[in-house]
Amino acid sequence: MRDDPAERSALEAERAAFAAEIGQFFEERGLPRTEGQMVGWLVVCDPPEQSADDLASALGASRGGISTAIRYLQRVGAVERVAAPGSRRHYYRLRPGIWRQDIDNRVEEAVRVRDLAAKGLERMSTAPPEQLDRLRDMNDMYTFLAQEFQQTQQRWREHEKEQRER
Repeated sequence: MRDDPAERSALEAERAAFAAEIGQFFEERGLPRTEGQMVGWLVVCDPPEQSADDLASALGASRGGISTAIRYLQRVGAVERVAAPGSRRHYYRLRPGIWRQDIDNRVEEAVRVRDLAAKGLERMSTAPPEQLDRLRDMNDMYTFLAQEFQQTQQRWREHEKEQRER
């Protein structure tokens, strides 16, 4: 069935649509669309390792735009460069563990904002009540989020362990 050209074409169209939707999601959150499209494509492409030319062709993006996106995604730890036996070209794939790293990053960010809010409360102890209320609100929210993300992180690790033991 995979050798059916119509089926392959339909699957490629679905992959491209998925990548476009991930790109839109990134853009709505203030991140670059091309980087989002690349992440989306690398989730569903076959093979999982793609050259810069493969990515440019699949995403309909310029080679320069792809190079910029690759550098950004490498810098944030989402994409890694890999070698292919017998090839001098560079290939890129999603870094293994990227989704686990996402929750780790969220924990770290929530803890950091919580700590900043707590520090603000200490420094601003003599501030007017409405300012302290905003700081308390910030502190309460990020204290809650840090705890929830840490619990989610722990549950995920337990889930991963159970999956590996199957």
